Amino acid sequence: MARGDRRESLNLRVPPDLKRQIEAHAQRMGISINAAACVLLAEGLRVEKRRER
Repeated sequence: MARGDRRESLNLRVPPDLKRQIEAHAQRMGISINAAACVLLAEGLRVEKRRER
């Protein structure tokens, strides 16, 4: 499926607000919705790891 394809959807069950944030990030970055979810998750995990130190 091509990036930005209207048929693409997030393959996770998440609250609607979080889904909108992920979709907006995907649009801004020009990447797929699922890739954007992975990028945002990785960023969040890095922040959490820094907090634990």
